[in-house]
Amino acid sequence: MSVFREDLLASKVALVTGGATGIGREIARTLGRHGARVCIASRKQENLEGTTGELRAEGIDAMWLACDIRDGEQVDRLIAGVRERFAALDIVVNNAAGNFPAPITGISYNGFRAVVDIDLRGTYNVSKAAFEAFLKANGGHIVNITAPFQNMGVSLQAHVAAAKAGVDSLTRTCAVEFGPYGVRVNAVAPGATADTEGLDRFEGVEGAASDSPCPLGYVGSKQDIANMVLVLVSEAASYVTGQVIAVDGGTSIDLFKLSLPES
Repeated sequence: MSVFREDLLASKVALVTGGATGIGREIARTLGRHGARVCIASRKQENLEGTTGELRAEGIDAMWLACDIRDGEQVDRLIAGVRERFAALDIVVNNAAGNFPAPITGISYNGFRAVVDIDLRGTYNVSKAAFEAFLKANGGHIVNITAPFQNMGVSLQAHVAAAKAGVDSLTRTCAVEFGPYGVRVNAVAPGATADTEGLDRFEGVEGAASDSPCPLGYVGSKQDIANMVLVLVSEAASYVTGQVIAVDGGTSIDLFKLSLPES
């Protein structure tokens, strides 16, 4: 049972990139369960069709559009498709991302570029297109899904940390430039999150820190991330913009990753 009103987002339209799987799917479901009409976008049609069917089975007004967010023309068509179906767009969640664990010398030139293109350039493409087409005239919300480690040196994640540092900076700049138009822009930085492809990729990888304990002592859930997105696009956060909020059980502030003895 949700702690939020079921009609919290009634009449709102939300776009979630990378919304067919993982954290994105849970965000789309959570926004829809609270009244939003939802469009999910990603590159794989089969995943989009399956998730859209699940959402509709729960009574959510959902649609899907295939899109490679690295391609500006495809992004323009995505936004036009939302306009054609829903005639509005109030909430944009930039969740689509690429990731794989590798040391710097093990990342190919194309691999590094691909992650930066998806995570950073894709976030820029969607934010720009949505702002110009809808948000500038009507206000609204952008939430970028980032990471909690780009201000540190983290092994096996040079490409992701570089891209997400750019996303954090873009979040703040968009908040400044879009704020006068009634658009709030924030970011959520998930820590280790159970039952996600991202966490699965680190299982058994030498040098990975995904099993490091957090101060709260457990791995978070996709619902934890979705709940924070829901708060940020609600009136509860009406005076919050330009912020990067870690939802990681305290991992990002636990410098030495110590396990304290039980008292």
